[in-house]
Amino acid sequence: MKGSILTRTVDNREIYIYLPKGYDTSDKTYPVVYAHDGDKLMRFLKGIIDEIEEGFTSGNLEEHIIVGITPLDRLNEYTPWAAKSNHERFHDFEGQGDDYLEFLSGDLQDYIEREFRVSSRKEDRKIMGHSLGALISIYSAFKNNHYGKIASICASQWYHNWIQFIREEDLINENFKLMMIAGKKEGNGKITIQKDTPKFSAMSYEIMRERIGEENVELVWDEYDHHENLLNRHRIALAFLLRKD
Repeated sequence: MKGSILTRTVDNREIYIYLPKGYDTSDKTYPVVYAHDGDKLMRFLKGIIDEIEEGFTSGNLEEHIIVGITPLDRLNEYTPWAAKSNHERFHDFEGQGDDYLEFLSGDLQDYIEREFRVSSRKEDRKIMGHSLGALISIYSAFKNNHYGKIASICASQWYHNWIQFIREEDLINENFKLMMIAGKKEGNGKITIQKDTPKFSAMSYEIMRERIGEENVELVWDEYDHHENLLNRHRIALAFLLRKD
């Protein structure tokens, strides 16, 4: 790794910040990626950062600051409304997604844009996540107009009333690009609604293609289950977010 990773605390929440090489000696303003499950994201990032930084050097990718946000309770913060749990091992979802997104676009965004040289233009702000983190990333498009690109890795689109919501609810963000990554074997062995995860991913893609245009949404399938192939899935998502369009 040629860049560096800093750790900060914002509103009692641990935040990881990747800064590209040369940040401290330049006056450049950078685009920024906001990533949920920041502690996990940074582990994946360390596995692919050399490739990403080679992309920076070659000019195939644009240098970004990457901000990983550690959740306080992801089952609550990454869900858009309250719903019952699918399994007795987990508590019910409290649906605190609106409050979480307000933190992202309020206190956290203000902190990052004040303390680091990042662009405040919508097209230079991106957001990504995996599983429920991917769900809340897509949900952001229905709640605010802050992000120019959204990367969704295996979004939990089986969530109660989700398909109806994205079909009928008004989009606040009317100009963004979306990549959805999904596994054909997601839900294997499940007996809950999660068994139909690939079906929900396909339905969501068709709805979003109709709503924002085929040129603005992409669905990438792989042959894996929900928690498999995560390093490569993050590689694909970050390449989408960091590439020059």
